[in-house]
Amino acid sequence: MAKNFIDLEELLERTENDRELMRDLLTIFKEEFPQRHQALREAVKSVNATQVVMEAHALKGMLSNLAAVEAATAVGELERLGRKNETSKFLESLSRFEAIAKELSRQVEACMAEVSG
Repeated sequence: MAKNFIDLEELLERTENDRELMRDLLTIFKEEFPQRHQALREAVKSVNATQVVMEAHALKGMLSNLAAVEAATAVGELERLGRKNETSKFLESLSRFEAIAKELSRQVEACMAEVSG
């Protein structure tokens, strides 16, 4: 069984059990996450610490809003590395985040189906 990267209990609590609001949050995430994720990849590839900080910070906020603590922590590490200009660690940190993000995206789909049902 896959690990849960979204704390559904926390998300339901934050939305006061409003499934429509939860669905809206998940929809916004699905629409915005791929672009932000790609922008982070490009910032890492170009070794642009300022851009990594900006994109990682935006993603961290999105993930926190979704109660995806582990993913928010992983991308927060990229933000920290960027602030310290530790560019040599970008690829390793991005790889850890991407492993989580891949499964998280699948779980977002499952959550969408659950709250839409």
